[in-house]
Amino acid sequence: MPIKRLYHKLTAEADATGFDSDTLSERKKGADVKGQRLQLIVYTALFAFIVLAAYGYYLIFNLTHDVHSLSNDVRQMTRSVNQMSLSVNTNMEIISNNMTQMQRSTTLIAETVAKTMPEMSVNTTTMTHTAQNVSDRIDGISSNIQTMSVGLVAMQRDMWHINKTFSNPAESAFDSMMPWGNKRGSSPGPLPFQPPVR
Repeated sequence: MPIKRLYHKLTAEADATGFDSDTLSERKKGADVKGQRLQLIVYTALFAFIVLAAYGYYLIFNLTHDVHSLSNDVRQMTRSVNQMSLSVNTNMEIISNNMTQMQRSTTLIAETVAKTMPEMSVNTTTMTHTAQNVSDRIDGISSNIQTMSVGLVAMQRDMWHINKTFSNPAESAFDSMMPWGNKRGSSPGPLPFQPPVR
């Protein structure tokens, strides 16, 4: 190991200088202490490097996993966006065709209404005149019915007078022939004329 090599190098240099045994032992002890300190520092640094390397590997692994997941998500998002774009294009074409057909239908309806409005106006005027003529005729029929009612009432009165004129002598002769007589009441007369309520 590099630490042992450094230790042997230091001891070899100490032997080469030709110090006495006490000085050499003190130098060896100092070298041992320095070597132990150096080992402690190196081992601590090595352990910290291993820990940091493991943590760095963990971070890199998580980062790689996250990047892979993000790549899959972006790929799926790209597919979804492409499908949405195709669907939007198809639906926009259908909507455009429907709007064109609706515009044509609206134009045709407007033209038809514009053509038929004068005829409808003429027909409405004709219907108004016809209804007025029917109303006038109904008024005339009502007047004729009223006149006929007056005539019928007059005929009823005439028939009542004729009946009374011819029936009274016969009834009086018949009553004189019967011992008990005939006590029938006289005719109530014709009905009074009631004009129709309008």
